[in-house]
Amino acid sequence: MAENIGSAARAMMNCGLTELRLVRPRDGWPNMAALPMAAGGAEIIETAKSYDSVAEAAHDISFMAAATARRRDIPIKASDPRAVAKVIAAQPGRSALLFGPEASGLDNDEVVQADILVSAPLNPSYPSLNLAQAVLLLAWEWRLAMLDEGAGDAGGDEAGVIAENGDASIAAPVKERDYFYARLEDELDQGGFFSSAEMAPSVKRNLRAMFNRAAPTSQEISTLHGVIQALTKSRET
Repeated sequence: MAENIGSAARAMMNCGLTELRLVRPRDGWPNMAALPMAAGGAEIIETAKSYDSVAEAAHDISFMAAATARRRDIPIKASDPRAVAKVIAAQPGRSALLFGPEASGLDNDEVVQADILVSAPLNPSYPSLNLAQAVLLLAWEWRLAMLDEGAGDAGGDEAGVIAENGDASIAAPVKERDYFYARLEDELDQGGFFSSAEMAPSVKRNLRAMFNRAAPTSQEISTLHGVIQALTKSRET
């Protein structure tokens, strides 16, 4: 709902985050119904951009943390808000916090695109937060971590950018990784690797999680593309 997006923008502004990217908003975008709930964060709503997929929205993001209220049967790193905020503060590239719809949260195909899952140790009988609460919780921890790192007053989204993306140690952007994974899955499918159609989605998610744990750089992704090319060359000829 646009009202939930507005509330999230207000929480972002409270903590000095200003760049909001949306993936397939339910009621389309722009949507001025978000403005009243945004209050002082109205500028965030006015400059928010909408994308067709998580990968497109994270095209320049090298580290992404996904918020979730439940455990997932996916081999992906997990953390709490305070610990992950410190990890983000130390990242050399651009980072993002990923949240799902208030009613349903993120699905497994979205979660597996992240580098780490974030869950707060809330009351186990009722751990669910609404969207704005979740955004405020993680954004607040990010702000404290950035202040501890000495990043000025942590007043804007650029405070999280510690170095340029040209640094060879920075993990490849999410979109770049997603393109490689899609190519790998396609080639494996053509080679008959996915023998069970029922298990294929789970195996694909596990493969993505495995590569994400290694945090491949753009150069390494390029090398992996070359590996695929070499391995499939005989099939093409």
